[in-house]
Amino acid sequence: MKKASAQRGRAWLGVVVLGAAVGTLWSCNHEPVKNIEKSFTLKVKKQSGTGDAIPIDFLWVVDNSSSMCEEQLSLTESFDIFTTRLESFFQIDPRLAVTSHDVQCEVDNLNVFSSKGTFNTVPATAFPPPCQERRIRKCFSDDVCENMDCVVLGECPRDDPDCTCNAPQGEWTCRKPNTESCLENPNGTVNSMCVRHCTTDAECQELFSDTSYICQKPSANQQDWGCIRPPVTTECPATVPAVLDASNINLFPCAATVGVNQEKCYKYEQGMNAALLALDPTGPNKDQAQGFLRDDAYLVVIFISDEDDCSVASGKSINEDDYDTCALLQTTDQGGPLVPVGHFANRFKALKQDPGKVIVAAIAGDSTASDTAQVGSDRDAYFVSKGDPKVCFHQTYICLSDQGKADYGARYLELTDSFGPNGAFTNICEDTGIGPALDAIADTIITVLNQICLPKPVLDESSLIVKRVRGGEETLLTPGNGSGQYRIIESVEGCEGLPAIAFGDPPSPGEEITVTYQGDPLLQ
Repeated sequence: MKKASAQRGRAWLGVVVLGAAVGTLWSCNHEPVKNIEKSFTLKVKKQSGTGDAIPIDFLWVVDNSSSMCEEQLSLTESFDIFTTRLESFFQIDPRLAVTSHDVQCEVDNLNVFSSKGTFNTVPATAFPPPCQERRIRKCFSDDVCENMDCVVLGECPRDDPDCTCNAPQGEWTCRKPNTESCLENPNGTVNSMCVRHCTTDAECQELFSDTSYICQKPSANQQDWGCIRPPVTTECPATVPAVLDASNINLFPCAATVGVNQEKCYKYEQGMNAALLALDPTGPNKDQAQGFLRDDAYLVVIFISDEDDCSVASGKSINEDDYDTCALLQTTDQGGPLVPVGHFANRFKALKQDPGKVIVAAIAGDSTASDTAQVGSDRDAYFVSKGDPKVCFHQTYICLSDQGKADYGARYLELTDSFGPNGAFTNICEDTGIGPALDAIADTIITVLNQICLPKPVLDESSLIVKRVRGGEETLLTPGNGSGQYRIIESVEGCEGLPAIAFGDPPSPGEEITVTYQGDPLLQ
């Protein structure tokens, strides 16, 4: 990413109006005559390799509770996917900063990051025992976990205790609730897991096919010994700059490894409050915010969490017993302690003179079902289970992957939805990590930056014809969000209230796009 200070416009596509008001007749009340084939044609041509780099300020808000070890590792390892995807379309002038979700923890340990909206400068160098390798399985005795090496090797399903393979089996033990009746939550999720033990580093490295693994031995008790992948920060400096740019973007994995902590206050996650504390130019971190935000830059805020947001209003508090279910509490406009999501949406949009230059994304938990009805059913069942009276200590979740389990990030989904095409919600429950989620977020950014402001309102979308010439071949695009499709975004703020056209797969270098539609030349 090459650094540049000059401002770019909304898009790096030029719009050329080839003809206007073709054969249009008008009555005395200025109503356009119907059935006219077209009012004007506009041609959009790719300006490949021209213009200045686009300034974008990225704030990453990373969960630092004890269940986020794998996700932090996946973020640092997948970051190149994100930057490569962006760089395949344009050059950007980036600024990056990282904060965490906690805003109330008081921690004396200088090696533990407690943010309150401040930017992280200290890479975590170790993960605690809760980060040791484990797999969720319904178990009440160790024998149910005996085949878990086969699961790790991909030769047995996660939920099949009877499946076996020819590989030698290591020691797994069952972590379970006090009574067998508490094994299963009302929505079918379970409160037990199998934990992998070890004696040597080589044992862990062979099983997980990764030489970075070690056998962590926190005490003399061998039941505490487990395979763990430590943070990839061995080559990081002791401290990193609070704000990174193109000259030191390689330090992002250091800043993004915020570490995890088992203190109970870290379970009370206020991601939206933390983001606003980090960015508010009039708030308690105003010097930080003013030094980070650039007037001419796009702002991208990315939340990464396996739990939902519980941002509490000023002057309100939540009992510690409610930390695990705090996202179920009501908002202040309902008489509860949580800040309404709409408040944060408005505050984030107000950070830019053009709200269209704010993009908000979240990598959080949701149903993994492909059927819409099943997704709704999974969400309903999650809420019922999460709010169930605690006869047992429920650890209800909505999705599960090799990376871990996750609560339903309902408030994060509501926030991203409020940004329309400038919002992106992706599921954190992917066996392959969060690389695909970062890829999807990059595509959202590319689409926003490639919105083409149309010069006139569209009278009739059925009259719209969008063609692209790519590699000498002309293709007719169709309405929709997928590849080879386009959509019209009405009254875009960055287009002075006029509509914009966005593409399911953004234009490629060297291609040409022609847009023809019926428009009213008198309407602005």
